[in-house]
Amino acid sequence: MDSIFSGEARDLVDRSARPQSLIITIYAAYSRSHGGWFSANTIVQLCTELDVAEDAARSALARFKRRGILISKKQNGVIGYAISPEMRKSFDQGDARVLQRRDSPTNEGWILVAFSIPEKMRAVRYQLRSRLTRIGFAQVSGGLWIAPRQLSSDGIALAKTLKVEKYMNIFSAEHIAFTPTASAVQSWWDLDGIQEVYRSFSNTAKPVIKHWAGKTNVIDSGRAFRDYTTILTNWRHAPYFDPGLPGEFLPKNWAGYEATESFFKIHDKLAGPALNYVFNTAKK
Repeated sequence: MDSIFSGEARDLVDRSARPQSLIITIYAAYSRSHGGWFSANTIVQLCTELDVAEDAARSALARFKRRGILISKKQNGVIGYAISPEMRKSFDQGDARVLQRRDSPTNEGWILVAFSIPEKMRAVRYQLRSRLTRIGFAQVSGGLWIAPRQLSSDGIALAKTLKVEKYMNIFSAEHIAFTPTASAVQSWWDLDGIQEVYRSFSNTAKPVIKHWAGKTNVIDSGRAFRDYTTILTNWRHAPYFDPGLPGEFLPKNWAGYEATESFFKIHDKLAGPALNYVFNTAKK
């Protein structure tokens, strides 16, 4: 049976073609340096560069407005959309996970999350379990979940977001018996599945790296915007599935190393020119 990660690995290839995913990336990567607001026409133009039809872009914007992710707002009489305070907070928190290079940390122990949510809140319980997986936690048994200690703030933030603090306790812990820790880690996390996500990303990144290899000056800012936005859209979910385990618990030739290097090669070269392209588009 496929794991959640197998589905994510396949989904990653298609994600950068979805208007909703691309618009979220545009706002996450570029809007905060632009006051958190873009005109509707700017978003449509940027989506057109990414092969998204105008109708599809405007439909996605309308859905984000209905969900409260974006706020309809005029500036100087121009209709546009700003990110909501909740979305800005999410973007700010996400930067540490998505845009900061993570080396394998030393083993500093674990964080345990224990919760017991009433049956009448079954939907919330399901959402909590799903989102714990999607920020790198693994289920030990029942309502007991584990992650490396550096994910403490992620677990606390998730509890506050879902408003389940009174049903949850969070502990700092050491694993002392009985299964060897390395074996326990392999039973808690689907490391092969996480590697599959990383390999899928690396495959999408290879042609972009090849195109820009040896180009010391980025001249085609439009191409830089297209390539960087597409790659960032593919990348931004992958680091959340990876808990950031110490290297001693990872397989040899861990696919996350290559994927991380691939992303930052593209990020370091193209993020600046892509941002300039967006600003120039917004001025028109």
